[in-house]
Amino acid sequence: RLLPLSSFPALPAEVVVELSSRGCMIPQSFEAKQPENVIHGAFRASGSSDWAVLCSADGTTTLYVFFTGQWDAPTALRSQPDTAWLGANPGESVLGSAWGIALRSAGQLRASPELRHLLAIDHDAIDDARLERTLAIHYYEGGKWLTVTAGDDDEN
Repeated sequence: RLLPLSSFPALPAEVVVELSSRGCMIPQSFEAKQPENVIHGAFRASGSSDWAVLCSADGTTTLYVFFTGQWDAPTALRSQPDTAWLGANPGESVLGSAWGIALRSAGQLRASPELRHLLAIDHDAIDDARLERTLAIHYYEGGKWLTVTAGDDDEN
């Protein structure tokens, strides 16, 4: 299931233009009850207004991050074929993606055992997950993205 960019009216016009130029549709998980996989947070620094989006185009989904003022130069954090993580709720035939992104606040990061080694956590991160199995947390620090693998969680 893919949604058009118009399903996300809060996205800045400049981000919509960039995503449109790439032919993006937004993948939805098989558990989605409302539009998902577009998040807004302070990913570059405390107080910044940034966006992260899963973009499906030409059979591949890419996680893009757009920093304020750099709308035409998003960072591609990860890509995979759309077919890599397809799933459906038990007993249903409607397939959806099992890839989801979510905001992880600075407070959540400071409480996370995987990230305690980051001493100056003062802004948000991106939770990059396979549904019910967290894969990675992306945190921007010192001009680069740090990715902490949280591992698969078998406690579903």
